[in-house]
Amino acid sequence: MTWTASTCTTPIAQGAHAFTVYQHGLVKRTTAAGEFVRSGTFAVGGYDWAVRYYPNGDSAAEAACRQPSLVLELMTADAVASAVYELKAVDQVTGERLVLREDKTAAFDTRNGQFSCSGVQFVETRAFLAGDFLSIECIVTIFGEPRVSKTNKMPQPPPPPPAAAETSDVS
Repeated sequence: MTWTASTCTTPIAQGAHAFTVYQHGLVKRTTAAGEFVRSGTFAVGGYDWAVRYYPNGDSAAEAACRQPSLVLELMTADAVASAVYELKAVDQVTGERLVLREDKTAAFDTRNGQFSCSGVQFVETRAFLAGDFLSIECIVTIFGEPRVSKTNKMPQPPPPPPAAAETSDVS
């Protein structure tokens, strides 16, 4: 009997960006609802990204939307991307990170000339604004298209795949 084999792998790119808003009180007082401050652009997975911070909410129309919000924006023009991302605020007193948006997949599409983003509203606390600045962390993961190798002849059946590494939760 003749054996053949092929493999499938998915490329993964991950990057992190820290965005600090200094003089937060001044930024909040001088930025209207629906207006934002944008981080510098950062690249992950062949795409350009930025974090938008809406200090007074992302909508002037609805009072419910006037909570501060953070948004991940795809900056690459004429692109379609799927990303898993996480947004965190840094407690200025303890250094702990509060997850504002957990790893969830979001679809982005800038082909229509519009901005494409996904985000979260959050409650600002004194711990996150101590020293009059706000520190945000954004972790972006991009999964590429699965790649299948060419088929190769094998003299015998392929070996079983390696066992998945087991993790234990020690409390």
